[in-house]
Amino acid sequence: MFNQIKMYMLGVVAFVATIFGIYFKGKSAGKQAAANERKSRRIDAMKAAKDVRDDVESDPYFIDRVSKWVRTNDKR
Repeated sequence: MFNQIKMYMLGVVAFVATIFGIYFKGKSAGKQAAANERKSRRIDAMKAAKDVRDDVESDPYFIDRVSKWVRTNDKR
């Protein structure tokens, strides 16, 4: 009788431990996926900024074209 109860309890404990293990593994994987997504977004933003910077630096007449949009006599 006690052996059967011990076996059932062992089965329940193993089941609960398995459920907790699956839960925490999924939670960890979710954190890792979110971190990877943030890194990917940062890399994309850095690439876009580099493209813009390269476009600006490669255009010799850029300063002439944008000088009408930039204040030169700012009296602050």
